[in-house]
Amino acid sequence: FAFACPKPFAIVRPSLVCGTKTNRRNGVLRAKLGDENDPLLFSAVNAASLRFQETHRPEPLFVDPYAGCFVPPNIQTDLKKHSNHYCLATKFIDDKLLQAVNRMDGHKQVVLLTDGMDTRPYRLKWPTSTIIFDVSPERVFKKAASELEGVGAKIPRGCMFLHIPLECPNIQQSLHAKGFHGNRPSIWAIQVMKGFGFCSNYHLRLNYYTNLQQS
Repeated sequence: FAFACPKPFAIVRPSLVCGTKTNRRNGVLRAKLGDENDPLLFSAVNAASLRFQETHRPEPLFVDPYAGCFVPPNIQTDLKKHSNHYCLATKFIDDKLLQAVNRMDGHKQVVLLTDGMDTRPYRLKWPTSTIIFDVSPERVFKKAASELEGVGAKIPRGCMFLHIPLECPNIQQSLHAKGFHGNRPSIWAIQVMKGFGFCSNYHLRLNYYTNLQQS
């Protein structure tokens, strides 16, 4: 199990300026969530921006060929900066995941708890028979999946990629319905940026998730 939730020291601000859309119903103004005021989407884009910048450094820790499809065109890159904590954690988790999964026999189960824009299922060289479960906010994941499809991103041959919405009332049941087996070895990893209570949301669920190992 790998855990990383670092606080970034530099955040690239995308053009998604937090605003408020409202609609009136029964005389009450209600906020309407959109791309420009969705904190989870905003956080995921910030993380993708950091991976995009790392990819374009002269000697990057890793290369994420798909991060660019999530960031706005006006992103400012600073290639002189050292890799920040988020990117160091990304490299560490990448290596640990591949080391662990390559030691497993038969079907290999990997559960990624992400912000919805994690590109590991596409960019890492997973061995054949790897089943990857992504647990993340559904709205962010759907937006990311659309962008990835648009650039032709593919899962490695012989692998399977399944999404579990974080909003599911029973994530354990949803994982089992998608084919997760608690009596088989599995690898779990989480990496999200601190902010907007997102990490706290995952922290509250960690004990619940780990119980799946005995189910």
